[in-house]
Amino acid sequence: MELTDELEFAKSTIHSHLTTLESSKYVVKNDGMYELSLKFLDHGMFVKNERAISRLGGAILENLAAETGEVAWLIVEEHGEAVYLDKAMGENAVQTHARVGGRAHLHHLATGKLILAYLPDERVEEIITRYGLPELTPNTITDPDELRAELDQIRDDGIAFNDKETVTGLRAIGAPVLGEDTIHGAICVSGPANRLTVDRCHDEIKPLLLEATNELELKLQYPLN
Repeated sequence: MELTDELEFAKSTIHSHLTTLESSKYVVKNDGMYELSLKFLDHGMFVKNERAISRLGGAILENLAAETGEVAWLIVEEHGEAVYLDKAMGENAVQTHARVGGRAHLHHLATGKLILAYLPDERVEEIITRYGLPELTPNTITDPDELRAELDQIRDDGIAFNDKETVTGLRAIGAPVLGEDTIHGAICVSGPANRLTVDRCHDEIKPLLLEATNELELKLQYPLN
């Protein structure tokens, strides 16, 4: 991308800004092209580790991934979107396009639906109005009334499923990380639907997941320092 084509500034002005960014180590120049430096990674990791849920949840995620052999994700909400805050990979984990720091709509994720289920109703309506309910697969919920009904069920059950709603062939089960009158985030275990069957989710994964979220809730409520 040519910055001179995208920005309404003189070429000399843009070059001056890039030179400043390069001297501050925010960009690097390779073969005449500028690209973002890894210094942004340092800032991102600092912000991530400033979140108590991230600092306290890492070891819990690792343990959950080891016990299940699948991917364990920690998700939080920001500006009405799901943010992939952390993950751990089990020995049989399947890698998808999702990445730590990435964002997604809430309505098609097990963790996202959990967050919606525990947000105030007016906030949920704001999010639906702002972002809509785009379809990612034939299983994605795109009807607001259907989503509201599922959120009611999630509050009753205390868990949520992503039944091939984000990626065809992938299933996830999630549980909320709750505080007093709030939801801090949610944890899920994700894997191929033929391996992460509904029966396995209920019989094996759910107890492990609830242990993990309960431990994280206690650590958030009673920090050591």
